[in-house]
Amino acid sequence: MASAGELLEQARDLYRRGAVADALAACEQAAGEARAAGDLATVADAATLIRVGHGAAVAARVHELCVDALALLGESDPVRTARVRAQLVATSNPFGAPEPLDLPPESDDPEAAFLRLQAWHSARFAIEHLPERLTVADEAVDLGRRTGTAEYAAWGRRWRMDAYVVLGDRIDLMAELTSLRPLVARLKRPAWSAYLLLVDASQRLLEGRYDDTLRLIDDAVAADPDGEARFFHLVFSSAVAAQTGRDLDTQTAAVLRATDELPYLAGGWVCQMLMAGGHRERAEVLWRGIAPHVRRFPERAPEWVIATVGNAEVCAWLGDDETARVLYEQLAPYSGLHAIGLASTPYDGPVDLALGRLAATYGQAERAQAHLLSALRACEAMHAAPWQAAVLGELALLGDAAAGSRARTLATRLGMAPLLARLPTGPAVADTGPLTRRESEIAALVAEGLSNAAIAARLTLSERTVENHVSHVLAKLDLTSRAGIATWHARRLLGG
Repeated sequence: MASAGELLEQARDLYRRGAVADALAACEQAAGEARAAGDLATVADAATLIRVGHGAAVAARVHELCVDALALLGESDPVRTARVRAQLVATSNPFGAPEPLDLPPESDDPEAAFLRLQAWHSARFAIEHLPERLTVADEAVDLGRRTGTAEYAAWGRRWRMDAYVVLGDRIDLMAELTSLRPLVARLKRPAWSAYLLLVDASQRLLEGRYDDTLRLIDDAVAADPDGEARFFHLVFSSAVAAQTGRDLDTQTAAVLRATDELPYLAGGWVCQMLMAGGHRERAEVLWRGIAPHVRRFPERAPEWVIATVGNAEVCAWLGDDETARVLYEQLAPYSGLHAIGLASTPYDGPVDLALGRLAATYGQAERAQAHLLSALRACEAMHAAPWQAAVLGELALLGDAAAGSRARTLATRLGMAPLLARLPTGPAVADTGPLTRRESEIAALVAEGLSNAAIAARLTLSERTVENHVSHVLAKLDLTSRAGIATWHARRLLGG
């Protein structure tokens, strides 16, 4: 039987070659052997061998190795204790209770210093901490230079890139990517090679180059078959499907299976896929279980901004004005920033696009237009063609016929079938008065003479929901009958 030290060397070798699952199993076995032999140093080293960034399941197992190591170490080895405490914070579950950030004082040990930076970066990943994240990234790059350790510098540059994409700074992002490539060549690790391919895929998707995106994510999985690229393959391919309609049913089913193993609020991802396919009734049933809990999505999770803007799109599509107010309040501080978790993941548009959709949903047309115009400028500056089309589509829904024509032209060129299906086909009406977009839609159907039951069937809503909307319309317009709604709607169409 191999000794604990031999098992740990096997784990290092497996990890260098990209076999993360086998490396983790070897670490756990090494820690068990070392624990039995009283070899506390090897227990600690097994807990800190694997870096963050390999998915929640790996992080949870590494976290447990850290818990065991700290219980055994005490203060007998201050350097290793510092390393393990930092790793404990870095691998904590963002959807659970956060680990206290009570790290030991800095030491002269480079590995402890790097793990300390990694812990700070993980614990402060919320979008509000962008300046602090950039400072930590700078320190990691500097540590790599001072110690000659390519890995530390590579992580620092990676963290800078993750901040630059949220800031919408493609110029600094691409400069950083150029500096990262030679470091990755020196590291010769599959996970880093796959990472570069995923960053390239993110940039191609942002531009609407869908075939290039799919090719790059296939290459990423080929470069690191056992790594995180496999999960991100689904994230990218489902994003392409949602934007283009290609292979949409297959991708929706795959997302549904994947979310069975993800936190409950990941159901919003399924809602987005259902929206792309026009499955309003299924999406609304699922949304009713998510909407009351949108505040509970932890902002320190890398997925927070992506999930929240995705929820905003679904919320606007379903006309949920109550939840729209909640989501607007959450996102408003980040106007001017961009919805993307990591540089190696899909771009989900400017935050102002989500804010514009939400403001329109609860009846603030002027505010919505201001956000959407800001989003349009941001998309143009980044050459984010699919998102230009999406913003123009929202402006069309506010009554801008010229924007609707531009949206249709751009979406047709890019092959964005789901967006084309949602664009208004008739003359746009700009002013909905005091009504929300959904209330205005229902008022128009009342004016056609439809009953609440017929409206519910047309819009795949519950009849009770339609009754509530009609009551709100009557109250807002100070009317007492459905005939009054019909008269108001007719005058509105005539511009009176």
